[in-house]
Amino acid sequence: MNFSLEFSTRDFSAPIFTGLNEQILRLDWSAEGGPAQAHIRLTGAGDKLIAAYRLLRCPVMVRDKAGTPVWWGYVEDVVVYLEGARISVSLAGLYNKVSVRYSFISPNNGIADQACTDIAEDIVSQEEYGVKEITLQRYGIDDDFALNLRDTFLKGAALPRSALSQNQPGKQDRVVLKCAGWFKSLAWQSYQNLEGFYANPGPGPGVFNFGQSSSTRYPSQVFTPGADSVLQYAYFQLRGIGNPTRNLNAQLRDAGGNLLATSDLVAGSALSSTAYRWVKFTFTTPYAIAGGTTYMLGVTANTVDPSRYFAIRSDENQSYENGYALYFNGSSWVNLPSVTNPGGAPDLIFRAVCIADTGSQIEEIANAGSQFFTRITAPVSSVMTCPYRDNGEDCLKEIQNLMALGTANHRRILARVTPERQLEFFEQPDPDTPSVYMDGRGQFWTFQGTPLKAYFPPVGQFARHSGSSSILLPFDKVRIPACFIEGASYYPQSGRLRIRTSL
Repeated sequence: MNFSLEFSTRDFSAPIFTGLNEQILRLDWSAEGGPAQAHIRLTGAGDKLIAAYRLLRCPVMVRDKAGTPVWWGYVEDVVVYLEGARISVSLAGLYNKVSVRYSFISPNNGIADQACTDIAEDIVSQEEYGVKEITLQRYGIDDDFALNLRDTFLKGAALPRSALSQNQPGKQDRVVLKCAGWFKSLAWQSYQNLEGFYANPGPGPGVFNFGQSSSTRYPSQVFTPGADSVLQYAYFQLRGIGNPTRNLNAQLRDAGGNLLATSDLVAGSALSSTAYRWVKFTFTTPYAIAGGTTYMLGVTANTVDPSRYFAIRSDENQSYENGYALYFNGSSWVNLPSVTNPGGAPDLIFRAVCIADTGSQIEEIANAGSQFFTRITAPVSSVMTCPYRDNGEDCLKEIQNLMALGTANHRRILARVTPERQLEFFEQPDPDTPSVYMDGRGQFWTFQGTPLKAYFPPVGQFARHSGSSSILLPFDKVRIPACFIEGASYYPQSGRLRIRTSL
């Protein structure tokens, strides 16, 4: 065997010697994370095979005969075959951080308020295996039901459970290990970021007319972001009264009413005269706002007109917890009037949308889900999106969604984990300058003519076939484009390499 296997304790502090014969069946790699899967077979004495259960979630390293790391990750499943029995344990059903998101059902069978329990955790399990989180979704239950469901589920899922089944007798006793790359561990925790999108969608009664005089100007929502961000868009529900034609814009002010930034203009003639609609204002130069600092975000017309003015939807229910609405009466800033709650402090119905570089978002999400990585780095993508996340997705899914957006060069963002467990995100290479070639026998070569070992496949790179005379640039319909190597599988027993490509 040209490879050696190294297992270590779950805290990486000491090696584990199995005393079993080791055989690597398959090694997989992916452009999103590097080492992806491995299948390993262990054979030997029955008592030692049973003891292989202790390898669950243990780090594993595959090296070639020169000692160079080839594949690395952790043991995800252990399956023991003994005579007529098959016994397996897995990390798949292990969860040690649990909450329940649920809703009541009202007497008329309509869905009522949404709620979520506090998180329950098993610290002993987390210290042994790492944090694995799950949010259970249920409908039509009450508080007590949700809490008991959470606690009972945690009690049964905090530690690995075994599955017992029959096995075809007569075959060699053995253990099969299914291993996963470290990148997959990002799926163990969910991700939430409630900053970067501040909104009051309503509904609530209330309308404020503005722009008909100098004493009804600048209706604005007071809000305080919880983290540093960059404001790009503002939305308000507006309509025109008397067919106004003058322009509107959104304005960001500090808590004292001093102007900080102004959006692009929106034509008042574009507003409906019969219905309130969301109107989008864009700050062409996004404005950096500071966490913990109070701001006013409002809308104004450039002039006043007593017969042709505007109306903005307000919320007299005061649904927005972290602020209130003001307007300028010609001498000072005062609360919007309230018909249903006299003396109250209505809110505007509004949205404030901030943006952030997707590269910085990827790094932030990866750090939030990191349990085993020693360092995380990501490039500046120059692609900007809102960082707000509250959809219950895990960190891995959120990261993959952002990776697919790519960079300003319209290339995907890829990832690799080094043998030292350093997670590195990087831009997909230029397809016009492939770094490897494949000859007619399926052998890969570098651009410099050096052959690549089959167990070091060029995953995450572009490749061309070296035997084609039609490889010329720039590419057109009669020339062959490079292929992107999405993943690869290597079978050590036969030395066979299978690649997966995409354009």
